[in-house]
Amino acid sequence: MPLAPLPDEDVPFVLVARRWCTPVVAELTLDPVGDQVGFVAGQYVLAQDAGRTVPVRSYSVANAPRPDGRLTLLVTAVPDGPTSTWLARGSRVGDRLLVSGPYGTFVADPGHHGPTLYLAGGSGLAPVRALLQAAVARLEAGDADAAERHTVLFSGRTPADVIDEAQLAELAGSHPWLDYLRTLTRVAPGSAPPPLGRVPEVLPGLLPDLGPHAVYIAGSPGFVDACTRTAQRLGVHAGRLHTEEFYAEPVPWHGAGVAVTPAIEVEEP
Repeated sequence: MPLAPLPDEDVPFVLVARRWCTPVVAELTLDPVGDQVGFVAGQYVLAQDAGRTVPVRSYSVANAPRPDGRLTLLVTAVPDGPTSTWLARGSRVGDRLLVSGPYGTFVADPGHHGPTLYLAGGSGLAPVRALLQAAVARLEAGDADAAERHTVLFSGRTPADVIDEAQLAELAGSHPWLDYLRTLTRVAPGSAPPPLGRVPEVLPGLLPDLGPHAVYIAGSPGFVDACTRTAQRLGVHAGRLHTEEFYAEPVPWHGAGVAVTPAIEVEEP
């Protein structure tokens, strides 16, 4: 695993842009006011408003590290969730936030040189998107340690719930070592192009042997559990299986070196 930076606390950031990816998922773009938060692609940070009026919640960084220190977060506006509601709907461009981090070990394994599979449900795309951006940078730089092939399978309920499909399809179209697929779980057969169905139903027909793969799974606990069991049945090695569970109603941050998992509601498998 790459050496992760030590966490920083309450680093000021400013909201510079908001983009709605789906009717309920907003992408927030944050720029550092001064100091940056160093992180490794796939990690998460803690965020709250500068006045500390909403609870601290954790969100995976949805981009790879950049020289300017910019962070993007994918935030699902959870009903009655004070932090996600403020971030997604109540905050305004120019508002200050406090960011702490980084945390988490859902990061690329530099010792793996075979193919890599990413399974993402809903806003679980955030750390996967960061890992993809980092992989693109490594491969374009001719990094001999980069994995040889990358496959993304994203799960959404309907076409309206698919995050960044055009961008990811374009990325895959311009990089022959990258495959992008989306599957829809709540549409009638024949009403949308395949694949359709939950990941455990779709994956065996796409990649029946995961023995050579590293597998990264990010989503709700139910999504992660079902996808994990499927990946194990398809032969993934235990040391190459990486998971990140997101919760719609997370346990608040309690300090003392213990971090909660990212506070994002995602699609069940």
